[in-house]
Amino acid sequence: MSLPRRAWLPQARRAPDPAETLFWAWALAAGVALFAAWWMRQAGWWRRLVEGDPSGISIGIAVLAAVLTLWCGRRAWRLWQESLPGGAWACAYLADRRAGLPQCAELLSERAHGPHETAWWFASAAIKLGLLGTVVGFIVMAMQIADTPGFEIEQIQALLQQMTRGMAIALYTTLAGLVANLWLGLQLMLLDRMADRVVAGILQSAAAQR
Repeated sequence: MSLPRRAWLPQARRAPDPAETLFWAWALAAGVALFAAWWMRQAGWWRRLVEGDPSGISIGIAVLAAVLTLWCGRRAWRLWQESLPGGAWACAYLADRRAGLPQCAELLSERAHGPHETAWWFASAAIKLGLLGTVVGFIVMAMQIADTPGFEIEQIQALLQQMTRGMAIALYTTLAGLVANLWLGLQLMLLDRMADRVVAGILQSAAAQR
């Protein structure tokens, strides 16, 4: 007995939701970042970072980047849920439009983009903390020069060894701030673009229901 033709033909696959793709892309990137952090621990880079930067600014930047990365993942999940039919933002927009609020579109944009502004501030704070560490490192070097009683050859050699401590603080904090800012900025840029698409989809669906 032969099966009908439609029974063995491959069915058309559903196109993936861009918001869903963004969430899983974030999950993959977060997994790679977690593996990189584990590898740095195995290679002793975290120990070198702690010893090279006694101010603790570099570790603070790393903690900030980790916390904000988790927030970005949670936000990507929220955008995925709101892109589905019957999301909370779509229902709130329709309710505001039925109530005759003239700023219902602005309220929808605020729900989609409002939390991102705070996240952008923290992302920019990472590079500012790196610059702060640079200033702290140069202050340490200046204090070491000021405490040098003389400029004999032996004293200059000891001074150069001590100055490396301040230079390490400046370089480690600058590197940590730049890497964290680039990493967080990429995530937040993708979230902003996806929020625009979610808002556009809600407005398009609402216009089709008129």
